[in-house]
Amino acid sequence: MKIKRIKINKNKIGNNILIMSLAISGIISLTSGAVLNKMEFKPNRNVKIKVIEKRIAKKKTNIPKLKDIEVEVNVPISVDIKDYIENLEEIDEKILKKFKLDTSLVNVTEIGTYTYTITYKDKKYNGNVTVKDKELPAIDNMTLKNINIEKGSSLPKNLNDYIVEDIPEDAKDRIIIDTSKVNINLAGTYQYTVKYKDKTYTGTITVFESQPQVIIKEEPENNEQNNSTNNNESTEQTPTTPPEQTNQNTSNENENNPSSSNNENQNNE
Repeated sequence: MKIKRIKINKNKIGNNILIMSLAISGIISLTSGAVLNKMEFKPNRNVKIKVIEKRIAKKKTNIPKLKDIEVEVNVPISVDIKDYIENLEEIDEKILKKFKLDTSLVNVTEIGTYTYTITYKDKKYNGNVTVKDKELPAIDNMTLKNINIEKGSSLPKNLNDYIVEDIPEDAKDRIIIDTSKVNINLAGTYQYTVKYKDKTYTGTITVFESQPQVIIKEEPENNEQNNSTNNNESTEQTPTTPPEQTNQNTSNENENNPSSSNNENQNNE
């Protein structure tokens, strides 16, 4: 009996195995995909995440960082040193008590920037205080009056004498009226100005010279008749001779008649 030998091609077998394994893996992936599509995936919505913050203690220091302070004009500034230090949490409480605040150079009555000082031991730290203008009310427009005054009289002093509108109380002290060009001793027409913030308005002042008044009085008829009778009586009266004139006449008579004077003297003897 003859046995036939079968030749096996190893390359073909390897290729077939590879093809079969790829086919099986494809079938498995398709099957698993279909199964997953049919499944309902529900994530857990009640997951809680807890974050733990690790606190690091801030390092204490004795060097203050100073603030830039702003105040309105005529408003007093704080005397509490804590209001001037920015890194207050970094300053040790014991050291803070040794800080000394000096605001003597700050003038709150005048607008400007001033320096304040905090001193610790032999070190000085400087900050700024800005004194700013007070927020003034807005005035959109002003209507000025045309003013008439008599020559030699004084000019008005109230704002209402110059401005038609009512002015807010906060703005009255900031309105500047300039009447320097008005000569109250010379008749004529002059201009004056009113300034508020960055706006200037112009008005007119007229200085006039008063005319003397002529008054004509009409006397009644009875008074005219009485005056005429009084005049007639005064013309009929004889004038009296003054005493001096009388003495002069007598002296003249004695000079003209010396004999009469001698006879009088003999009689007296």
